[in-house]
Amino acid sequence: MEGLNLKKYLHTTSKKFDPFALIIGLGGFAAVGYALGLKEDINTFLDLRSLLIVICGTFASILFQFDFRSCASSLKLVLSSFLGTPGRKITNTLIELDRTIIANGKLTELREGEKINGELLNDIIYMHKQGLFFEEIDEFVTSRIRDQILKRKVSVDILRRAAIIAPALGLFGTVIGLIGVLKSLNDPSEIGPSMSLALMTTAYGAGLGSIVFTPLSGRLEHHNSIYLAAHEQLLNKIGILIKREENSIDSQFLSNTGPNEDLEYQSEFETKDEVYSEESDNK
Repeated sequence: MEGLNLKKYLHTTSKKFDPFALIIGLGGFAAVGYALGLKEDINTFLDLRSLLIVICGTFASILFQFDFRSCASSLKLVLSSFLGTPGRKITNTLIELDRTIIANGKLTELREGEKINGELLNDIIYMHKQGLFFEEIDEFVTSRIRDQILKRKVSVDILRRAAIIAPALGLFGTVIGLIGVLKSLNDPSEIGPSMSLALMTTAYGAGLGSIVFTPLSGRLEHHNSIYLAAHEQLLNKIGILIKREENSIDSQFLSNTGPNEDLEYQSEFETKDEVYSEESDNK
């Protein structure tokens, strides 16, 4: 048992925030931007009409499909994803549970659980003190986690849709620009703006789809798996403690029953059996 006290056995989720991966990824995007402006002025790649078609069109399409609250929640999750993984909030709780399990402690020692305050462990202890079984607590907490996972999946879906819509609008702008080029064949001075629209919308659409929306959706999806795994560990550890207490209560009940009560019950049963046998013989 002493070996279990080693920190390496205090198992929490192994999927933790990696700042180096984030820094390297952002550095790669910066390198792409630097390469674009290396030979040309960055203003060369700015076109207001193309930006309006791709960016405004993408957000208008997304808001038409999803409500504003879901879009705002998606933006909040994206920003928070750069600060760490969702599992970091319950890592300390998982460590507390690990140590309590190893020390053969009780769940009620971790929090007071006098009322619901929003903290998951405290709320679980409150329900446990109210006499709820683990199956009932598990169902309640699972439904609560399921609601959060649904919100996170909607955020991923929003980013995936945006990754599809942006290149499509870029292609739409390209067609509009080429139509303008064909209409301007008699006036070469008008060909430049139309050709710029045709090319820049494609560039903006492809850039937003492949460099912005697709990586962000993948990042949120990865964080969703971490969130789910961390809370599954939390429920498993709490289940161990609750079932241990239930087994302890059952053992105390059996020990309080005592062997004398068992013998009296057995003697009474045998007496009734003899009486029943005598009545059967008389008949």
